[in-house]
Amino acid sequence: MALATAQEATPRVRGVALSGVGPRPWEAAPNPEFRQRIAQAERSAEHARDGYGVRNPRSGALGRYQFLPSSLLDLGWRNAQGQWTALAERHGVRSEADFLANPAAQEAAMSHFLRRVEVQLERNGVMTRQGGSVRGLNGQEISLSEGGMVAAAHRRGSGMLARYLAHRSNTPDAPLSARERAAFQAVERRLQDFGQVAYASLRPQPNRALAAAPAATTPPS
Repeated sequence: MALATAQEATPRVRGVALSGVGPRPWEAAPNPEFRQRIAQAERSAEHARDGYGVRNPRSGALGRYQFLPSSLLDLGWRNAQGQWTALAERHGVRSEADFLANPAAQEAAMSHFLRRVEVQLERNGVMTRQGGSVRGLNGQEISLSEGGMVAAAHRRGSGMLARYLAHRSNTPDAPLSARERAAFQAVERRLQDFGQVAYASLRPQPNRALAAAPAATTPPS
């Protein structure tokens, strides 16, 4: 993946340390280990400023988590004309340069993205596979964890993940085109690489304490 930083004079660096004291931006966000592993998988973590200023000149993917223009459109951060929306402006982003210079905005976009992916995977039934396994293209058994499935959806989309699982579960001997095989292999790599990475759901959870509370015996006055 060819990546370029927003500031051409800034050299590439290995590692993930930011200058200054205190937690790095992703460490203060939900699922910090998962976010760090995504940045490593995208190769953005190898760059200066921990990849927040990175832009892929071929795909137009932006920042530490390599948001594609289509992803930012789906999230509502950009509109069909490529302009940044009021949602982005609430996070201080009015231009591509603003986004690349704003780690907090990128972390907010990542949280938005992860919640959205979880909802998509729940709606298409993929989340029901959590804790199970699937036989991979090479016959190897692959565990299905929540983090692995979310990471696979980040790489290839929730629809492709669902297609992969349906193929391996229902029609594993069905022929694949070269493009389908490459997509399925990318899904498998994420499932395997993130299988043991800690991940906590960002989906809104029902208030179990409220649901479990006994009904009042006397109506309130």
